[in-house]
Parts: sequence; C-alpha cells; structure tokens
Amino acid sequence: MRLWKLGKRKTTSFIKYPILNRNSENETLHIYRALLRQCTYLPDAAARLCLRTHVVSRFRAYYPRRILSVASKHKRPPRLAEQRRPALLKTARKGLTFLRRANDGYPQHLAKVLAMAYGRIGKRRHQLLQRLKIPDMPVDQTALEKLRSDPGSQGVPLPSQQLMTLVKSQAKRKIVTMSRSTTPLKIAPTIPEKNVWGRPMPVKRVRNLKRRWYAQTLDRIMPPLPEAEWNELRKLASGETRWEGPARRRSQSEADNAGHDTSRRGRVKGLVNSPHDITPRYMRRLWTKILAQCPTMKPHAMRKSGWEVSWGEVQDTQTIALQPSGRRDFAMFEGVDERGRLAH
Repeated sequence: MRLWKLGKRKTTSFIKYPILNRNSENETLHIYRALLRQCTYLPDAAARLCLRTHVVSRFRAYYPRRILSVASKHKRPPRLAEQRRPALLKTARKGLTFLRRANDGYPQHLAKVLAMAYGRIGKRRHQLLQRLKIPDMPVDQTALEKLRSDPGSQGVPLPSQQLMTLVKSQAKRKIVTMSRSTTPLKIAPTIPEKNVWGRPMPVKRVRNLKRRWYAQTLDRIMPPLPEAEWNELRKLASGETRWEGPARRRSQSEADNAGHDTSRRGRVKGLVNSPHDITPRYMRRLWTKILAQCPTMKPHAMRKSGWEVSWGEVQDTQTIALQPSGRRDFAMFEGVDERGRLAH
C-alpha cells in the first residue's frame, strides 16, 4: 500500500520538506531513521504502531542477509537489492513527505493514515478480510447435493453467512468509504435469464458474473474490527477516553530538520487540504469519520446461529436542543407562515 497516492497533481512539497542528502553514503539509514521518527509523532497510538511495523517490514524485506537467501531460493541475481535501490529510496522519500504532512495536520494525509491503521485500506484491511473469505461447510447431505446440482456454482467462491450478513447490513447504510470504488454495494449478482440473442444464459457466463460480483463485494466491503479495538475507537471519537495529545518532538538532526517549517504560516483559509492544528476536537472529528466506516460483529445472542452487526455512531454532545416551555415562546412568530414570510 503506497501511502502518498492522493492524486497526480503537481506538488511543491520539496520547498517545505527538502529531501535528504542523496550524496551521503548512509542515505538509506538516514531515511529509515527519519521515517521511524515521523511515525512516533503521529497523534494516534494505533497509527504509530501500524506505520512503524509497515516501515520496518518494508526495509527488512531488502536487508542483505534476507536477499541472499531469497536469491538462492528463487534463482534471482544477488544484485537485486542494489538494482532496486534507487526506486526504493524514491518511494521512501515520498513516504517521508507523506508522514510529515500528516503530522502537520493535513486532513487528507492524516485521514488516510488513520484509515490504514484501522484496516479501512491497505494491508491490514486484507488481513481482516481473511476471516470473511472462509466458506461455510454444508450442514447436511441435502445442502451438499444442492451445490453439486447447480452447474453455475461449481468453481465459484461461495460467500459465507458472516459475509452475507455484513453485506446486507452495509447495503442499508450510506457511508463514505475510502475504498477504490464508490459503486453501491449489491446484495446478490444480477444474472439475466437470457442473453442478447434470447437464448438461455450460458453456464460459463453465469460463473463469470458470480465471480465478478464476489470480487467487487470484497473490494467494497468494510471488514469488521475486533470488539476491543472498536470500543477503544468509539471512546476516542466520543471523548470518553481522553486524548493524550500530540507526541513530544525530540531534537532532530540538521539533515532531517533543515528547512522544515512546522508553523501554520502556509495555511490558506478555505482550501480543503490545508494544514490544521491538531487539537482534541480535530482528532475526534477524524476518529468519528473512521468509526462510521468500522463495523464489529459477534454471534447473535438470541439465536443459535447468525451474526449481529454493530456500526460506529457517535452523537454530537455539543448540539443544544431548544424546547419551548409554553405558548408564550411562539409569540414572536405570530403573523408568519411556514416559509417565514409575513402573512397578509
């Protein structure tokens, strides 16, 4: 998962966030330390752990000792790491700029970091989907014979009961997700009875339609979070758990901090993706958006089988409801119609 993919617009981030010294022999080590340092500044504990694990795993994948063993196993040349080094360092520099922008309070960057940490996008999302991909075993011989007798279902992945319960629940909600597709979720594949020539739909075409629906469903579904993590996110979004505040920044070296302005002087009022002061209210707003995309599932308490889906909803405690105490409160509105105009 590449963190910095927010569009193909030209950027001037190199002015505010200068790259490290490319001529240095320890450039790789410098970028690695700078990435880990920026991970410690993230304002969310789950994001700090997730991004640090991601950075460490990506650098260790090209560690020389590991390259030698992989090269000998897959018959790859031993110079593989050296050949890919320029492209990998370019990727690391972009990731470093992305994390710096997230720590400066850019909404799109920080929201994407939180979405990655809580499994809405990226590698962790695919890890949470693994449990939903496990198909259900036939309960009896009748169900097994029914599957065998349907030629359109042979060789097609069958959605589990847990997955279908989540699909039906998500289809009823209108949520803004950060997935790759914005097409509404379908409960079942649309399979016409006849093709364009008026003939019965071929079995191969039916199988392809089912496979396509299954792949699109997995691409658009929001996997459930573990209940403990979901409750912690809900408490952070509602303000029940007090936010510890932004991490204290240590003194940085000249190579990492040269020209890096952490002030908000470049903020332009009215722009969608301009830097924002990271305050408790700002973080609760971001956590609320992420929580609205996060369900949690547990076995149904009242039934022997089935699943119960709970979605994250946080009520705004700052909303004040004005309730009139009597008829005298409406005296100021006499002579005004429903549209607010004076009645003649």
